[in-house]
Amino acid sequence: MKANTAVSYSSFIIAFAYFVVFNLFDLSSTILALRLGLSESNFALIYLSSFLGLALPYVILLVKSLFFAGVGGLIILGVATRNPGTKKTILLTIILFGVIFALVSVSNFLSIYSVIAA
Repeated sequence: MKANTAVSYSSFIIAFAYFVVFNLFDLSSTILALRLGLSESNFALIYLSSFLGLALPYVILLVKSLFFAGVGGLIILGVATRNPGTKKTILLTIILFGVIFALVSVSNFLSIYSVIAA
């Protein structure tokens, strides 16, 4: 007997919530780190800030907004497609983005701790 491995709508909701939580952790830890005098180490954000002539916090908010829109688009595609393989790939992509932001948040909080503890 074959197990039901279909991806449900609730899986996308949970994955998006997971993504949002860790994305907000990343945003808050980045802003806190910048306020404590640490510098941004993402060269793409630094270049984009210089290129657009915007302050770094505004560029960070812009990029976060684009990421949210992109993941929202992925969710729409994931829910709309009938291909189970595509659904799983999209779901895993959203989860991977969440993992990346979780790791960046941990790195940020470790940097913040090193400044506070010093």
